[in-house]
Amino acid sequence: MSLWAAVLLAAPCAASDAPAGQRVQVAIVRQAASVKLLVADGDADLVLPGGRVKPLEWKGELTLRPREGGLRLANTALPSETRLVPRGGAIKVGGHRYRGPFILRLDPGQTVTVIEEPDIESYLEGVLPHEMDPDWPLEALKAQAVVARTFTYANIGKFRKEGFDLTNDTRSQVYRGLALVNENVRSAVRQTRGEVLGWKGKLLPVYYHACCGGQTTDASSPWGADKNDTPAPLRGVRDPWCKASPHVSWTAYFAWDDLMNAADGVAPLPGPMKALKIGRKDLAGYVMSFVASTTGDPVSLRATDFRARLGAGDLRSLKIRRILARRKGLEFHGGGSGHGVGLCQWGARLQSEKGRSYEKILLFYFPGAELSEVDE
Repeated sequence: MSLWAAVLLAAPCAASDAPAGQRVQVAIVRQAASVKLLVADGDADLVLPGGRVKPLEWKGELTLRPREGGLRLANTALPSETRLVPRGGAIKVGGHRYRGPFILRLDPGQTVTVIEEPDIESYLEGVLPHEMDPDWPLEALKAQAVVARTFTYANIGKFRKEGFDLTNDTRSQVYRGLALVNENVRSAVRQTRGEVLGWKGKLLPVYYHACCGGQTTDASSPWGADKNDTPAPLRGVRDPWCKASPHVSWTAYFAWDDLMNAADGVAPLPGPMKALKIGRKDLAGYVMSFVASTTGDPVSLRATDFRARLGAGDLRSLKIRRILARRKGLEFHGGGSGHGVGLCQWGARLQSEKGRSYEKILLFYFPGAELSEVDE
C-alpha cells in the first residue's frame, strides 16, 4: 500500500520504507570517552536486552562511561546496549535537552555513543531553529519544514552501517533537541505535518542553503554527478529574491601557505603555487574547478574539494566573481552562501515577507515538484 497520499498540488508519491510516525535514530553523541546526562525533569527507566524494565535509581548529573564488556551509568553496570526512556520529562545530554527515548551503546573502541529516537515531527522541531532563524516569517519556516522533512525521509538509514540513521551535524541536518524551539517553529512543523516534495512518484532528493547569490544551481554541479540524472526540479532557477541578503556579496582573504596546503590536499602540486585562477564555471556562475599555476605543469583542482580544504565557513560559496592577487595571498570576491542547490533560505525569507505562501516558495525553488503528504 502506498505511504503517500496526494494533497494540495499533485499526484501521490510512491511508497517509501519510512512510514508516518516512524521514529528516526539520530546520533547525538558519537564515540565519546564519557558523556554527562542530567536527569532533572522526571523519572526514567532503563530497558535492558530482552525487554526487562529497571527504574533508574540515580537522579541529577550522571556520567555514562565504558566498562569492560558493557557500560556504567553512575554506579549502575549496564549491558553494552541499553535503552533509557524518560517517563515524560526531558534529559540533558552533552549540554542540550532531548525528549528521548535513547539508546546507550558501547563502541568497539571502548567509547560510548548516545542515540536519540524521536518521532520525525519532533525531530524536525529540533532541526528548524538550527537550520533557519526561528524568528523568521512563518511561511519561510514552513517551506524549510517541508524541505527538511523530505530530506529526513529520503536519508533514513544513510548511516545504518554505523548503527543509526542520521547524524546531528551538517552531514545530515543540524539537530539540537529542544534547544531554541519556539512557537514559530512548532507552528511551522504542525501546519505542514507530513508534507514532503516528490517527483514522478518518488521522493525528491532535496537540498537547501543559506543564499544562492541570484541563481540556484543544478544539483549535479557541486558533487560532480551526471547532469542528465538531475530531476527537473533541481536544475536551478534565477532568484531575484535573495538580493537583500547580507551574503549576496562578500570578500575573503587567504594567505599563500593556506592556499598551497589546501591545493596540495586536493591534487599534489609539482612545485610551489605561483597563481590560482578560475577554471570552469557552471551556468549559474558557481566555480567547478580552479587552475593552480606552479613551477611545473598547471594543476586542475576540483572546486568543492578545494573549498572544503580551505574551510567552507571561510570561503562562503563557489559563486566567485574574481580573484585578486595580494602581496601575501589572494582575495576572493563572490556572492552567496552554501552549495547553491535547492531552497535558498534568504530568498524564502524575502518571498514570505512579500506575502508569498510556503507552497509558492517551494514551487519557485523546485519547479514541477509534487507537494504530497505522508499517509497517517
